[in-house]
Amino acid sequence: MGIFSLTKKIKNKITNFFKKECHCRNKDQVHLNLDGLEIFLERCMAYDKPHEVTIVVPRAELRKKIEKGDELEEIEILLNSITVVSSPQRPSNEGNGEEAPLPEPPEIPRRSLNSKE
Repeated sequence: MGIFSLTKKIKNKITNFFKKECHCRNKDQVHLNLDGLEIFLERCMAYDKPHEVTIVVPRAELRKKIEKGDELEEIEILLNSITVVSSPQRPSNEGNGEEAPLPEPPEIPRRSLNSKE
């Protein structure tokens, strides 16, 4: 066993010893890196309901022109409307095993077409 593998084992044991225990039933982890822009999303949910994570990058342009002779350097980074969404389903009444009933739609009063109100 080499010194590097021994060092790695010791490091892993120390890391696992100090690592917090996660009691997540559902966990999201997103790490997005776009040429220096770093976006992190980490969620820990205590229920098993389905959910989704969406990452939308509609426009990302990275341009570089670097010439050492006669010094030409152009760096252009365009990042537009980056969206990261974690949308879990609303939990039902946990514990009783029944789905929560949907709320009643709002009542919209009727108006007469001839009314001048």
